[in-house]
Amino acid sequence: MEARNRAHHIDRRSFLQGIAAGAASAPLGSLAAAEAGKSRVIVAERDNFGTGSGINRKTVKQAVDAMVKTLSGKGNADEAWRTFVSPKETVAMKPNGQHRRASTSPALVWAVCRGLVGAGVPQRKIIVFDRNEGDFRSCGLKPFEDMPEVRFLTADSAFDTEVRAGSVKTRLTRILTKDADAVINLPCLKHHVLAGVTIAMKNHIGSIPNPTDYHGNLDMIAELNCLPPIRKKTRLALCDAIVGVLDRGPQFRGPHCTWEAKSLLAATDVVALDAVGAEMIRKARIARGAGATKPDPRHIAHAGEIGLGTADLRKIDTIRV
Repeated sequence: MEARNRAHHIDRRSFLQGIAAGAASAPLGSLAAAEAGKSRVIVAERDNFGTGSGINRKTVKQAVDAMVKTLSGKGNADEAWRTFVSPKETVAMKPNGQHRRASTSPALVWAVCRGLVGAGVPQRKIIVFDRNEGDFRSCGLKPFEDMPEVRFLTADSAFDTEVRAGSVKTRLTRILTKDADAVINLPCLKHHVLAGVTIAMKNHIGSIPNPTDYHGNLDMIAELNCLPPIRKKTRLALCDAIVGVLDRGPQFRGPHCTWEAKSLLAATDVVALDAVGAEMIRKARIARGAGATKPDPRHIAHAGEIGLGTADLRKIDTIRV
């Protein structure tokens, strides 16, 4: 039994530098591999996404639809979305708008809202939320002219009763605990000077009132995502990796800290998505002489250890669409 446990234990220090590096060089997988038990991360890479205010909504929407169809196995985008959400459910999505130059693109949020509406979800049952009004301003998010009934709410408008995520006490926004039936996580791809990376799991730091308590307890980021309103309600994660932050994130300075990854990522397993995204950041850093990711994003390995998702890249099927 001890030997078996050692065989399955993930060495945190070598997670991105050793095992993951070898796995990332493996051939791209297929749906057959997913059926064999692998987690899947879908990658849509496009040269014509654009950047900044010039991001092409139509191209993003086409890529999002392609990823959702691949994840669901459906040939029609509306049917694909209905495999993850029901028109009867209230769907809340959490972008990341904390820093103006490193935020989820409004084009991605719009594309997901269009997908939900196309699947029959009423606009009034769609919620876009972030920590506060400042986060909406940072990423340029505001009500959509073509979907005026989609609600834009702030997490800090009402927090629920105190809960414990591992060793840290916190309170989740009532948007997660009371309002939403389903949750879609919309992070962006960033290095983080305190956590190594900030992708899907760390995005929920914006769903609580005490985010700084987690910067000194990185494993607790995984524990936060184990709380039932997050774990049980999360249906999808779609990551904006059109421009990634590879160094000195999230408040980076200088163009050398970013690179044009020209990609979107999608998964139902947030841990797998974070593992693939972290490897993208590691590779970008190595290629540009920044060295291995520092600090080690050990919350990803911890999430795998506690069964939240798949952290070992050898067990993740990366599919390009």
